[in-house]
Amino acid sequence: MPAIASLLRAVPSAVLGSTAAGTGVLERADRAVRSPLSLSRRIGFVQLVGGVGASTTAALVADLVAHRRNGPVLGVDAAAGERSMLWQTGLTGTPPLDDTARRAPVRTADATDGLARTASGLFALDVREPADDAPGAPPRQATETRWAAHVAPVTRFFDVVCTDWGVRAPGVDLTAVAFASHAVCLVARTDRVSLERAMSVVEAVRALDHRPAVVVAAVDVGDAGSRAVQAVRWPDVPLLRIPHEPARAVGAPRSTRDLTIATRTAHARLAAALVTGGAP
Repeated sequence: MPAIASLLRAVPSAVLGSTAAGTGVLERADRAVRSPLSLSRRIGFVQLVGGVGASTTAALVADLVAHRRNGPVLGVDAAAGERSMLWQTGLTGTPPLDDTARRAPVRTADATDGLARTASGLFALDVREPADDAPGAPPRQATETRWAAHVAPVTRFFDVVCTDWGVRAPGVDLTAVAFASHAVCLVARTDRVSLERAMSVVEAVRALDHRPAVVVAAVDVGDAGSRAVQAVRWPDVPLLRIPHEPARAVGAPRSTRDLTIATRTAHARLAAALVTGGAP
């Protein structure tokens, strides 16, 4: 636990209330992220509108989980646009989607064949639809059918599979994402209107037959504050505030080393909640 200990030494009391309390928070989060899993854990990151930061959140959580776990972790890019999850992890290009060896894998080496890997150890798979013919057109988001064809055969070989689904509308799109996930991270802004919209779809997702866990990540995108997160009595849903982070707004990939202690702590708690499906 040396990394956690060094992080805690730098945490001011104002961030976590007290050194003892902060130590407990991070140690519990670290144990949860590293906890043994009986089955592969599929986590889907999604936002209802663009510009919220789901791709950044997915990348930071996936890298954190990959760094802390002994078993392999897979990051899947299914979101439209150039700066989706894998770009956020620092991968400026991924190999073409050739999954010949991964169509009927019998061992981990088959499942990871041809995949790029980030500095944290995260395996990367880009399943987005090819860009339109127009010059400079970005990749298009993957359908759930395309995700199932390329990802489902290999999931059992990974401890955790994190998918950036990007913007998905409530209804059919979001339902498909939920059915592909054990846990859904719904990323929203911290203002009251955005959180009310997010909460309006939470119960529908949780009511699906396989009852996925749902965690709402409230991201303070524009340094607008988080009074709505703290002041409003929301339904019984894990709700984590991700503080405003100037480094996230820079037009370049950022690792956790570039983030403030408060932001790193928030992502550790979010990762723990998603891996275990419990309260953060």
